[in-house]
Amino acid sequence: MRAHAGTQGNEMADRLAKEAATEDTEEIVYNKIPRETIITEGKEEELTKWQGQWTSSNKGAVSRLFFPNIKERMKTKLPISAEFTAMVTGHVFTRSYLHRFKIIQNPTCPCGMNEEQTINHLLLTCTQLEKERRIMRNAIVRTGDTWPPPFDKFMTKHIRTFTKFVNSIDFSTL
Repeated sequence: MRAHAGTQGNEMADRLAKEAATEDTEEIVYNKIPRETIITEGKEEELTKWQGQWTSSNKGAVSRLFFPNIKERMKTKLPISAEFTAMVTGHVFTRSYLHRFKIIQNPTCPCGMNEEQTINHLLLTCTQLEKERRIMRNAIVRTGDTWPPPFDKFMTKHIRTFTKFVNSIDFSTL
């Protein structure tokens, strides 16, 4: 004799359980998945797609140096200013940038190093920014990191120091 025999509610539960167990359906029931799970999975899928497009793009090379990982970029609160944005996008008025658009004839930095005045040059070697760079380098080395850090570390681990460096530059004199 069945354990639930004679109890109407229990018999109905047994019948429904048996139907559910033997039903041959491949239909996915989305209303059984928590809404948050669907949203999270959708965001992860879109971030993965976006990362693939970002990585394979031939545009935004300077920005990709600072922000190679979209997910990490989304977590970082950036101190937006005209100078900061110009520096991390490569649209700062360096001599190399102005030469590229045929505004000036010579892309070489006047610092005497005989190098193009690029973002890399300003951050790493320009003698006109030696004092500002020394302050930034010392602050980074004090954290235990080596100099120079990968550019993406300027945005994650050393963003305050990097921002102080950028804000200390008088771009009109370069």
